[in-house]
Parts: sequence; C-alpha cells; structure tokens
Amino acid sequence: MDDNYEVFFHGHVPSKSSQMVIGAVLVNKGRSIDELSGAISYEGNPSRAQWEALIQAMHLAKKNSVKRLIMKGDSRNVINAMNGQPTDRNFDAMDYYTLARKTQLNFDQCFFQWIPPEKNGDAMKLAKRALEE
Repeated sequence: MDDNYEVFFHGHVPSKSSQMVIGAVLVNKGRSIDELSGAISYEGNPSRAQWEALIQAMHLAKKNSVKRLIMKGDSRNVINAMNGQPTDRNFDAMDYYTLARKTQLNFDQCFFQWIPPEKNGDAMKLAKRALEE
C-alpha cells in the first residue's frame, strides 16, 4: 500500500471521572478502509483521551500496512505538539508525546493536521458509539 492515507481520530471523556472513549477512521481516496471504536480501560482527562486516540489510530494504520499517512484530529494541542510547536508543561502529555513519536517511526511518512470538529464527525460518532457498548 503505497498510497497516501488519512486517519481521522477523536478522543473524549464523557464526564469528569469516567473512562476515555476513542474513535478513528482510516480513509483512502475518500473511502473508509477500517475503523476503531472503544473505551480505554482506565480513567483519564480530555487531553489524555486525544493522545490515546492519536496513538491507537496510528496502530490502526500500521495494522493495515499503511506507510504514508496524514493524521487528522480536532485537538489543537496534540496536533501542534506533533508538528513541533511548544506544548503545555503537562507531564502526562510529555509521556504520550514520546510514545506517539515512537509509534510514528512505523511509517515512511506521517503528517499531522488539525481539522475543526465539524469535519471530524465520523471519528466523533465512533467515540460516542463506544459509550453505548
């Protein structure tokens, strides 16, 4: 698979003390190839949820033998961090950042693009679906 793929991802925490839920969609040439939806087995916060979604979405791409991809998410903090802009000094975020960078090494090319939430509907629906399961 030498084509460029897009991965739309979203992480969410429905309430202050509940589990994180994530959703991701792998897309090629406008067509959905694979998706994931699930709850993370431990509690978190909105920042952690977005990082979890990013990392799990990269694993989804790897599972599908993708080599070149654009990660698209609606978290400015996560996207900005992966694009080399200064992050908040949150140590949780630093750990996730390190893990995301290691995961990124699985790909020949991996770019990060912020998208507004209204353009991330499919990933958001998958995260919401995890709440219902």
